Amino acid sequence: MLDTLIKNALAIPMTDAGDVIDNCSIGVEGGKIVYIGHETPEAREVIDAGGRIVMPGLINAHAHTAMCIMRGYADDYPLKSWLYDKVFPVEARLDERAIVAGATLGMAEMLRTGTVSFSDMYFCQPAVAKAAEKIGMKANLCNAVIALGDGYVFENDRAVRETAELLSKYGASGSIRADVSIHAEYTSPPAVWRRVHEWAKEYGVITHIHLSETLSEHEEAKTRHGMSAARAFEANGIFDTPVLAAHGVWLEEDDMAVLANNGVSVAHCPVSNMKLGSGSADTAAMIRAGINVCLGTDGACSNNSLDLFEEIKLAALVAKAEALDPTALPAYEALKMATVNGARAQGRADETGRIEIGLDADLIMIDSNSPHLRPIYDPVAAVVYSAHGSDVCMTMVRGRVLYRDGEWLTLDIEKAVRDVEEYAVPIVLNR
Repeated sequence: MLDTLIKNALAIPMTDAGDVIDNCSIGVEGGKIVYIGHETPEAREVIDAGGRIVMPGLINAHAHTAMCIMRGYADDYPLKSWLYDKVFPVEARLDERAIVAGATLGMAEMLRTGTVSFSDMYFCQPAVAKAAEKIGMKANLCNAVIALGDGYVFENDRAVRETAELLSKYGASGSIRADVSIHAEYTSPPAVWRRVHEWAKEYGVITHIHLSETLSEHEEAKTRHGMSAARAFEANGIFDTPVLAAHGVWLEEDDMAVLANNGVSVAHCPVSNMKLGSGSADTAAMIRAGINVCLGTDGACSNNSLDLFEEIKLAALVAKAEALDPTALPAYEALKMATVNGARAQGRADETGRIEIGLDADLIMIDSNSPHLRPIYDPVAAVVYSAHGSDVCMTMVRGRVLYRDGEWLTLDIEKAVRDVEEYAVPIVLNR
């Protein structure tokens, strides 16, 4: 007998463009998908989808989840002023309790809007890992190394200590995984990059970086190194192991070739990039070059939302507008960024991102009976162009329902909000 059976689903398996299964049953046992078809085998729990859309859960490939405590705190600032005048001073005051509060609220938002796994770059990640384990989400966690100033000592860096702790406990497998991180080309010298890279080689983990987010950052890298940041990272061996590069707004054609040749994934963050006035990445060119392009929200301080459905639609629209071509990024390719490609970027291609026998039951259900989703001629297009995160009515990770119909089953949402409002917000406001 199966653990769970989802029946009467309109399934989007994400195994091939245009592949949609009506009246589909999905059987789950031991956290894995073990049946896909039209029969209704016996199960301990039966979930009747009632014709609603069921698809793989979304993957947020670049987030600073705890920054939801700064949602709306620093709107309408240029990136440099936003970062140095607003964000860095707040972050210097944050403690573990505030960060865990923010991360918990962020995970609640992600579950509510269909995200099952996220790649997170922030502080106090061992504590965030414990919270994610308790809640039941999947996460790739890292604390970025920032090495500014002549007095920097690698061994004394909190990010270094936290990374070592994550690597020793989690490594490169499991629901919670350790990544390593070089914050960006402009926040540390090549000697430090190489130290971080030694970890990536030793533990076989992903290196998470920011790359060519702004024009000034991109051009200044050429002044510092005589080459772009992408080429500088390659020259220092950083791309010899798996890399997840966030943003890539100002990549040149040669940079794209470097990333493609080295198997680097790019996390496209269209909402944050446009809100900060950084520009918009040429994802159509990246895909043509052979780059694995996925999607991220960045932090809620520069996005105001962790809803990946916003990113999916905007990614498709911006690509079309930039190319003056409505076929530049079809709906299926946009949805693939948030599922299949995100799984690949996280090193989870063999466990999630598709509805396929043997993969983890990381599934979401969309209430496709909402007026703004009717009628449905093409379910994939409906998800990409019409759906909102608020249409998600169920989120399941490894066969365990974590959110359903307004109820979070593994976290106390009232406490999560209260912890942020009563403890973290006064720290943000320096009260």
